[in-house]
Amino acid sequence: MNSPDLSIILVSYNTAAYIRRAIESVLQETRLTRYEIIVVDNASSDDSVAMIRTHFPQVHLIAAPDNSGFAGGVQQGAAVARGKYLLLLNPDTVILNAAIDRLLHFAQLHPDNGIWGGVTLNNDLTLNSQHAWAKPSFLDLLFSTLGLSKLFKSSCWFNHANYGCWQRDTIKAVDITSGCFFLTTRKLWDQLGGLDTGFFMYAEEADYCLRAQALGYQPLVTPDARIIHHGGVSHNRLAAKMVKLLTGKVELINRHIAPWQRGACKALLYGYVLNKYLMHSLIPNSPQRSEWREVFQQRTRWLQGYH
Repeated sequence: MNSPDLSIILVSYNTAAYIRRAIESVLQETRLTRYEIIVVDNASSDDSVAMIRTHFPQVHLIAAPDNSGFAGGVQQGAAVARGKYLLLLNPDTVILNAAIDRLLHFAQLHPDNGIWGGVTLNNDLTLNSQHAWAKPSFLDLLFSTLGLSKLFKSSCWFNHANYGCWQRDTIKAVDITSGCFFLTTRKLWDQLGGLDTGFFMYAEEADYCLRAQALGYQPLVTPDARIIHHGGVSHNRLAAKMVKLLTGKVELINRHIAPWQRGACKALLYGYVLNKYLMHSLIPNSPQRSEWREVFQQRTRWLQGYH
């Protein structure tokens, strides 16, 4: 049997309704690439495993006995992957207009970069800018805490973290591209040891990108490969998602920010959460008040990172 050019790895946790559409879109929209699909189910309590076995017998399904997080799940999938390229694809995505074919072709045109990504859209096909961002910095965290990055979303200065002035219509070298639609070579994957399973969820792809950059690779994004990304469907509560997200950000700071800046960067994250908590405390009947209170109360936990 010929080995595929591409191994597509999805990690699922209670996402049966979404992952079915994701796999269907891969099958419908990917015609020029020899590929395999690997799904790692992180001990879902819904019918994800049964659904995949019934409707997609061609998928290599790994039904894990426990939830090892996104990085742990991807590592399990990568261990059996046979492709020269690995594509990490979230279960809550929809492939549009041959996006996988386009992304792989783009990678072959720019082979030295090692990591490639596309552009994500919301369900209504409006732009979702949360698919590429800059390495964390003190200034970017300051502007976020002060609300300036949100107030001036299109600013190169105040929203540099999210490349605010980039219209997503040109090829761009970025520090980090999202793990929801993340292409890399098997060679680089093995060189880096894959994703660090010390990151349970969130920021693991950022860590991978920054480690790759330290070796001279440069993540590159093409606007010609576009997908829909719903986002966050494995979490039904804001607090649970934010605690994991903040823990990942702190771990990224611990690993990739100069020691003399780490304390100030963590203080800004603390200030960001405190501002959110106080703001929603002042809004009558705010549905997010209890969520942000919980995030703030767990600050000792997430301010430590994962280690």
